Amino acid sequence: MSRRRLLAAAALAPVLAACGGRAEPEAPADGVPRGDLSVWLHQTRAYDAVFTPLVEKYTREFREVGVKPLYIPVAQLDTKLLTAFTGGSPPDVFRIGGWTVPGHARKGRLAPAEPSLSGGYDKAAIDSLTYEGKVYGVPTDYTLCYLYYRRDRFAEAGLDPDKPPSTWEEVADYSKRLTSADGEKVGLQWILGNPQWTVMQLLALVKGKGGTILSPDGSKATMATDAGVAALRFYAGLGNAKLSDPLSAFGLFAGGKAAMLVSGLFAMDLLPTLNKKLESGKVYDIAPMPRFDAGPAVVPAYTWGWAVADKSEIRHTAWHFIDYLQRPDVAAEQLREAGSLTPITGWEKLEGADRKAIEIMAASAPHADFGPRTPVWAEMAKALTDAGDAVAHGKKTPEQAAQDFDQAMRLAL
Repeated sequence: MSRRRLLAAAALAPVLAACGGRAEPEAPADGVPRGDLSVWLHQTRAYDAVFTPLVEKYTREFREVGVKPLYIPVAQLDTKLLTAFTGGSPPDVFRIGGWTVPGHARKGRLAPAEPSLSGGYDKAAIDSLTYEGKVYGVPTDYTLCYLYYRRDRFAEAGLDPDKPPSTWEEVADYSKRLTSADGEKVGLQWILGNPQWTVMQLLALVKGKGGTILSPDGSKATMATDAGVAALRFYAGLGNAKLSDPLSAFGLFAGGKAAMLVSGLFAMDLLPTLNKKLESGKVYDIAPMPRFDAGPAVVPAYTWGWAVADKSEIRHTAWHFIDYLQRPDVAAEQLREAGSLTPITGWEKLEGADRKAIEIMAASAPHADFGPRTPVWAEMAKALTDAGDAVAHGKKTPEQAAQDFDQAMRLAL
């Protein structure tokens, strides 16, 4: 952030106060950031190689700022943030999933992003961090889903590794040929028991069948329809819910038990850490998300963003730190070293990631779908996971699971 922008931001504070917005009384007239920032984020070894040197460089350059990071497993970050907000002691800066923004923003937990920071990004990514017309974060990890598949398993089953399935009908057909008699090896394996991934997986199927999970205005659930029931029936017909691995379908795919998996860009960095033999383009490969023969293309997408707590007493410094992390040169390094895509304008041309992966994402971008934008996302995701898991394990019929989902959402909405 230039000195001119810093001074402008400081000068804007009293104007915001006069207009009824929350000002930053501590914003210094000279625009220099000061204070100790608490920063929460999910962490990977690869991203640490980017983030830690950046923090050290930042605190050397801005000596009146301290940065205290707390690294939290990704599966626990949303829950820990919710607990911190409920207890009234959130961190100043944190990573936040775009899907949780409506719920936090509605309760006044998030500080709106400074206008100067929300420009220069892919519009779809910014929209995913927006609620009721206000932007509440800047995007730092953007992905559209792919179909991952094991080339070696395809070859063993007599399938051409250079011709992955392009439709869900083909996925089902290939899965039959890739499933062993004892069920220990399967074709496509869903990521079960995970709310975020359940929403994305079923989103592709329900919307691909022409339906919706929630009505367009978000006022009611709409799974108990022909499209919703058909999607759940298809969901139940693939994979083997009895197969287990500490890392869910990721571990099953890495170990060769699953031949196909729906996931995002980050998995290209994750999979080789689970199995050193997994070389992209040789042992496994990626393809665009399938679509139903007679349905629209639906590509589930998500964005993580950097956000600031409304209660932070050093919001000026918090946004300054975020701006420092989001520079174009950092975006390129983050993609190259950690496989994490910052969706700056022109991200399609960033170097460092697998070109095939970026090209598929660029071609899929017009069909990106971030799912229902609702303040009760957590409740919706849990109810949808219950429905998906119930049909996958054969505990409920698709019809009953769809009705139960709609009933659960009637209470939540």
